[in-house]
This record gives sequence, C-alpha cells and structure tokens, in this order.
Amino acid sequence: MINPIAFQLGTLEVRWYGIMMAIGLLGGFLIWKRLIKKAGYAKKTALEYYLVVIISLFIGCRLFHALVYNFNYFLAQPWKILYIWQGGLSSHGGIIGGSLGAYWYCKRKNLNFWKFADRTMIAVAFAAGCVRIGNFLNSEIVGRVTNVPWAIKFYNYDDYRHPSQLYEAAKNFFISGFLYTLNSIKSLNLPDGFLYWLFIFLFSLLRFFTEFFKEYLVLTQGLTVGQYISIIFAIFSGFMLFRKYKIQQKQKANLEQN
Repeated sequence: MINPIAFQLGTLEVRWYGIMMAIGLLGGFLIWKRLIKKAGYAKKTALEYYLVVIISLFIGCRLFHALVYNFNYFLAQPWKILYIWQGGLSSHGGIIGGSLGAYWYCKRKNLNFWKFADRTMIAVAFAAGCVRIGNFLNSEIVGRVTNVPWAIKFYNYDDYRHPSQLYEAAKNFFISGFLYTLNSIKSLNLPDGFLYWLFIFLFSLLRFFTEFFKEYLVLTQGLTVGQYISIIFAIFSGFMLFRKYKIQQKQKANLEQN
C-alpha cells in the first residue's frame, strides 16, 4: 500500500504526484532543449515555446476532461474547472491543446511548426510517462481487480489491482525513446511532421490496449471512453502518416527523374 503523501512541511502536504509531474516537466524541457539546440535554434526560443506548449497542454487536458468525461458535473459547477488539484486531466485533450499552442507560437514567430512538433512529442512522451508514475504513487486511475503476481493494493482500496498506470508509463517511455532514436538517424530522412503523427498513432494504438486493464467508464461493446477516442485518433493519424509517406515517395521519384 502506497501513501500518496511523500512528506509534510508543517500543514503543507507534498504529494508524489506533484513531485513526479515536476520531474516530468523538467526532464521534458531538458530533452526538448537538447533537441532544439542541435537543430540550431536559440535558447530563448526553446524556453518560450516550451512554456506556451505546457500551458496550452494543461488547458486542453482540463477542458477536454470537463467536456467529454464529466460534462454534467462541470456544467452544474463550472468554476470547478479551475480546481485542477482535485484531478481530472485528459491526455487526448492535452495533445489537442498543446498542438494548438505550438501552432500559434510558430505562426507568430514564423517558425516551421512541423519541425518543432516532431521534437516536442519526444519530450511530451517522456513527461507523460513521469505523470503516469505520479498517478500510480497517488493511487488514482487504478487498474481493474486481478490476482496476477504483480498486482498492487492501492491506498484506500481493499482489493488487489493491475498497476495500469505503470503500463501507461512504460508505453510513454517506449514512445519517447523510439521517437528519439528515429530522430537521431539522419539517413532516414523523415518528412517534417512524421514523428508528430507517429506519436499520436502509437500513443492511441497502445492506449487502446492498456485501457483494458484500467477501471474506467465502460460504454458499449465493453470499451471505455478513452478507447473510442483512441480509435478516432489512431485512424486519423494513420491516414496522415500514410499521406506523409506518399508525398515523400513522390518527391523521391521526381528527384530521380530529374
């Protein structure tokens, strides 16, 4: 059984979730700064962009959760949308919000959005992995009841459950490392925006399967809300990946003819 409170400073409770989120944001920034420095951009640009993305990402996370997962609750008490410390953030909403913030900044600064977006997703995936560990230590978004050898007894729960948060964390760290590796292989000559859409595709595809271990709102056909949203994201991002590939192949063919 894990206590969500890491330590106390007087009356102030410091939770593991907050610690892991801070680690994720800091680690994500260090990864982002390294990637953007290698691409030849200034440190000021890297910091400004990261702050804009993080702020818009959190806004997207919260609004999407309120509109999709708990609409009636927040409709009756709209001011509670601001109570983010009570939990309720949607990763799908974060993708939308963060992307819009990134696009706005790049448009304003006349920067290549796709080049920035590709590298951003590497850092975002790492940060998301840390947040999921925070969810695990905070005993929230718990898994379904199980008797597997690695089952966990969470704080305020009487039965043993899947550590579904750790499955999600592993998924996110894998995606971050995979995208980082692809970005490092210059010979691949990937088109701008490819890693961005690949992140969304892998995130959605793997999220669909990890949802089976999570105790969550189940709709028709035994699928969760997150799974239905993941299907939509996976189909759209898969189409965009295919489109990027076809454009790249067409460009190669034109170069060979010339």
